[in-house]
Amino acid sequence: MDDNGKHIRELEKKVSALSDALAHLGKGTTLQELLRIIRFPGYTTPAEYTFNVAILDTMLVQVNALEKLGQDLLAGAKQVVLKQ
Repeated sequence: MDDNGKHIRELEKKVSALSDALAHLGKGTTLQELLRIIRFPGYTTPAEYTFNVAILDTMLVQVNALEKLGQDLLAGAKQVVLKQ
């Protein structure tokens, strides 16, 4: 039995869900709120600064990795289509 149609529909759902999640993430409202909060007096003790820098650096690494993974996925998909 050929499940290609079912597989395509499932992949379409997943790609659309990921695209929607990334679009929502890209609005940056959470980080805009953080920018407002960090300006309050006394917010950044040395420990808070260290935690914030570590978390923000890691978030940026993850976003960059996600971008590269998306590019690699698309490049691989294009290779599959070109080989047919």
